Amino acid sequence: MLALSIVSKFKSLIQPIVVVIVLPLVFISAKVWSDEEASGMFIPANTIAKNFYGGIGVGVGKSDSPDSNQDGSVSNISDDDRDTTLTVTAGYQINENVSVQGAYKDLGETDFRGESTGGPSWSPGSVRTEQDAESWELGILGRWPVSDRWYALGFIGLSWWENNERYTESGFVSTLKETGSDATFALGFEFDHGLKDRIVYRFMGSHHSVGDDNYDINDISGEVIYRFP
Repeated sequence: MLALSIVSKFKSLIQPIVVVIVLPLVFISAKVWSDEEASGMFIPANTIAKNFYGGIGVGVGKSDSPDSNQDGSVSNISDDDRDTTLTVTAGYQINENVSVQGAYKDLGETDFRGESTGGPSWSPGSVRTEQDAESWELGILGRWPVSDRWYALGFIGLSWWENNERYTESGFVSTLKETGSDATFALGFEFDHGLKDRIVYRFMGSHHSVGDDNYDINDISGEVIYRFP
């Protein structure tokens, strides 16, 4: 319960920070760096860090975990299978088309509740399941030019996930924590507004599978990426 509270508070704090601070800085930086040859803001140009990049993203994810709690005995169902996702990305550009990329991803929370008459999974009475997941991932990102400013992106890698569930029925509470790994992939686009090797924008759709029951979590996110000069 404490972990869920901490995650919830973190997400409620980080979202306004991203909107109020990070996004305005992106547009300010676009004006400051109008000269493509401007020196690096954070790391001097032409250093060993020149092929690295990092970024942050916010999105919306949908999980099929609430559906798994319906055993045919539950009515008056109230469920929430969507939540905000957060991504922190770091990568190394090997060449123009390929990079090695890692990320941490908060995959969000889901909630399922209702009234059970008693069935294979539930005792009679009020029932509820809360689930949240996160992952660390590492893989290869491919980047192909579509036009002067747009690039198609494809990512495939391995995700090391942690899945937490909390069950409530007949006044009793039980918890389940699972860890494991599964393949993950994403497709999307990147937009370079002309500040070469600086800030670019990504729009990604990704797929994760978590838990021993293989819950599918799909999300769409927008990311701000800073490429070190």
